[in-house]
Amino acid sequence: MTDGLARVPKLTSRSGWRWIIATAVAMIAVGAYLGVTQPENRIFVVTVLPALFAFFAVLAWYSEWLDPAAGTLVRVRCRLWRTSVQLEPGTSVSLVSNRGGSLLLRVRPAHGRGLHVPVVARTDYVEKSQPPALLRLLADTVEQHRAGGARPVAEALRKQADHLEAGGTVASSPLAGLITTGMLTAAKAGGAGAIGGHLG
Repeated sequence: MTDGLARVPKLTSRSGWRWIIATAVAMIAVGAYLGVTQPENRIFVVTVLPALFAFFAVLAWYSEWLDPAAGTLVRVRCRLWRTSVQLEPGTSVSLVSNRGGSLLLRVRPAHGRGLHVPVVARTDYVEKSQPPALLRLLADTVEQHRAGGARPVAEALRKQADHLEAGGTVASSPLAGLITTGMLTAAKAGGAGAIGGHLG
């Protein structure tokens, strides 16, 4: 399904994946301990724990693609379920913070479910931006298909691409300043963080 499509990479890191794997191992260890030491909780271990793993696996196992010619964003989950949004005048695009350290391109159709694709991430585990070529491709696509709000979004994406191509860092990039953090991050920093708004 990749002919003519551009993949939108996940903005992750090895340390982030290590944290996820460590969390999964800890859950297994806790489940095994409960199963051995507390027989009355074995029903929880053999039912709820596998269900949780399946739930998180479905959340994590997906890929996102851009079809520039058709003007379509596509998310494929578990290689089975596909969600697509057509970029057109009735579809709005904006850049929004998820308040967790990431800036997302939000694509919202007039009817039905929308999609969010990562543009920049700055967290404890990752500091990444989409590459300049993809940023420009996203900018060109939303403009060419005349999505609502395309012009300011395209301009912002191109400025980010210019900054990175000039050797600028993610931390000092134009879009990094639009990332806001939520209550958990503020509390983690000792409550010294203001929660801002978003561009959109």
